[in-house]
Amino acid sequence: MKYILIILLILSFKNYTFSQDTGDDKLFDLRDSLESVIKNHKIISASQIDSKAAKLRLKQAKGGYFPSLDVTANYGHENIIKYGPGNNTQLMARDATAKITQTITDFGLTDSTVKTSELGLKQSLAMERQVKNDLLLRALTAYLRVIQSRESVRYAVQSVANIKKQTELEDAAVSAGGGLTSDVLQAKTQLAGAQARLIQFEGVLDAARHEFEYVFGFFPENLNNLQLTKSIYDELPKTIDEAVESTIKNNPSLIAARITEDIGKEAINTARSSLFPTIKGILSHSEKQDFGGIVGFKRESSAKIDFSYPLNLSLSEYAGKDAAVESYLATSTRIRDQENMIKQMLRTTWDGLDTAQKNAQFLTNQARISGEFLELARKERQAGNRTLLDVLGGETALINAQADAIAAKIEVLINSYTLLSLMGGLTLDSIELVEKE
Repeated sequence: MKYILIILLILSFKNYTFSQDTGDDKLFDLRDSLESVIKNHKIISASQIDSKAAKLRLKQAKGGYFPSLDVTANYGHENIIKYGPGNNTQLMARDATAKITQTITDFGLTDSTVKTSELGLKQSLAMERQVKNDLLLRALTAYLRVIQSRESVRYAVQSVANIKKQTELEDAAVSAGGGLTSDVLQAKTQLAGAQARLIQFEGVLDAARHEFEYVFGFFPENLNNLQLTKSIYDELPKTIDEAVESTIKNNPSLIAARITEDIGKEAINTARSSLFPTIKGILSHSEKQDFGGIVGFKRESSAKIDFSYPLNLSLSEYAGKDAAVESYLATSTRIRDQENMIKQMLRTTWDGLDTAQKNAQFLTNQARISGEFLELARKERQAGNRTLLDVLGGETALINAQADAIAAKIEVLINSYTLLSLMGGLTLDSIELVEKE
């Protein structure tokens, strides 16, 4: 009954599919799924809506170049009581006025407003590109983390099964009078540790699943269908200086930030232009009936130049211009800091990639050696030349080495894609799957 419970425990772990692929399995298409993510994800839709709004704001700003038409009409009872000579009037007054106003010059205020709106549109498009870049990297990372967790769970399940089998053999030997009770206890201790590692890896897979579901909107039915992507290590720059130069030029967040800096600079021009008067041309025509105490019909037409110069006597407008200058300097300083931060991220990723690349080679070799040692240790144990502790230790070393090796491979891929993303070069064309053997 004790071993039946152990078997049921192993078989009941999280119902993830590790069976061999069959013709009925729904294959996971990474490229199609990534295309769907960068077209349909909510944050992509939100950024696209922002771009549409920016286009409409630009259209609104350009309206300042065109004349405006104001039409007013009134109808109602008018009662005028005159003090002095003249007759009081009680009339049903009617009037209608049409006025066309065209700005002749506002000393660059409209131009600056339009330029700001154009920069706002460029910024929205740049932010949309940045969101797509970040989301693509996040989707790839989520995909690779699921593969890493899947392999760790696979190795842990295999380890639990192997140690359980060894425990059964030792228990049988004790029952037959040829084994040691301490060996059985040692095997059970190792089995409990292997089960704990399995539960730990299952928890990591759960976390990877939640991230995958958030990005992609679903989770694959069969994890065996997920394949590693091809390495892009050889396609990356050969020196850190080349990578930094490419990042400063093409990083999506820096491109958006520099447009923000341009918007701040244009805000200075807007504030400066507001210090000048506005000159407009006005054409007006009105028709009145029994209006203003005058009985009968009256028609008025006019063409004039309007000069408007609202100026606060405290000269607060100049404070607004100075504030725009200070805001621009603050924005510029933040962007320089952002450049330094992204350079630091790039260098950290570069070093992490180099470390992961070296680790992957050594850890893969370690896993291979651990597997060979365990195979020999089992044979020597059967021949009586190895202790149970040697075999169980080899089992633990193998699962750790296998998990570390696959983690190192995944880190190489993730760091490679992160580096490419920082340089603004991560696209769907950058991603290829390893061919199935």
